[in-house]
Amino acid sequence: MTNQNPFDAPSQAPYARHIFICIGQYCDPEQKAAKLYQSLAYKLGELGRYDNPIRVKRGLTPCLGVCYNGPLLVVYPDGIWYHHVDDALLDRIITEHLISGRPVEEYIFHRLTDNPALAASCTADAWEKE
Repeated sequence: MTNQNPFDAPSQAPYARHIFICIGQYCDPEQKAAKLYQSLAYKLGELGRYDNPIRVKRGLTPCLGVCYNGPLLVVYPDGIWYHHVDDALLDRIITEHLISGRPVEEYIFHRLTDNPALAASCTADAWEKE
């Protein structure tokens, strides 16, 4: 990555998903999330490579607005939220969800697609009417 003209819009290499891990003090009182985040770079392997067009980006967030039963992890654009994430579950999320396309059902507590208001507002007809 090179330093471009400071007046140009930035560029972004292609990627497929973005994982956010909550490091909030109530969600993660034992401060395990930061360690999960650090290990995620290694665990993603090829999926984490910057030049991989299906790479998985990772990020930390100070709050996901849930504040208990963490560490919490969310996968976008899938909109799938996981609770009580530890090293073993992180491995499963990578192999089952990210690689094989099968979310780890028993640890999902929220899906963005479960919001009927969002589903109705995201149809092509709804956008055309605005």
